[in-house]
Amino acid sequence: MWNFSIPYKLKHYLDVLIQPSLTFSFSPESGYTGLVTGKPAFVAFARGGEYPPKSPAEAWDFQSKYILTALGFIGFTDIRVVMAEPTLGDPALTAKRRDQAIAKAEEMAAAF
Repeated sequence: MWNFSIPYKLKHYLDVLIQPSLTFSFSPESGYTGLVTGKPAFVAFARGGEYPPKSPAEAWDFQSKYILTALGFIGFTDIRVVMAEPTLGDPALTAKRRDQAIAKAEEMAAAF
C-alpha cells in the first residue's frame, strides 16, 4: 500500500494492460466483458497498518479494492489473496504476520 492506494508505476502497468479488445470488450447490448478468463490470479498485498473488513480503517483501503476491481474487470474470477499486515509497528507482531502470510502463499502455490 502506498498512500492508501497503489504505487504510480503499478497504476501505469495496469493502464497498459487494461485495453479494449485486448483484455476487455464492450458492446451496447452486454456492456463490458473481461477477456482474461479461465485462469487464476494471485495477489500479495503488504501494508504498514491494518485495514480489516468492517473496521473504520477499511474505508482507507483503496489498494486491495483497486487491484481486485481491475482484475475482475478484465475477467479474473478466481483471485487468490495473501495479505501481509501490519508491516510496521511491534517487531514480534510484524514477524508473526509476515510468517503467516508466507505460509499461506506457499500453501496456495502448491495448489496453483
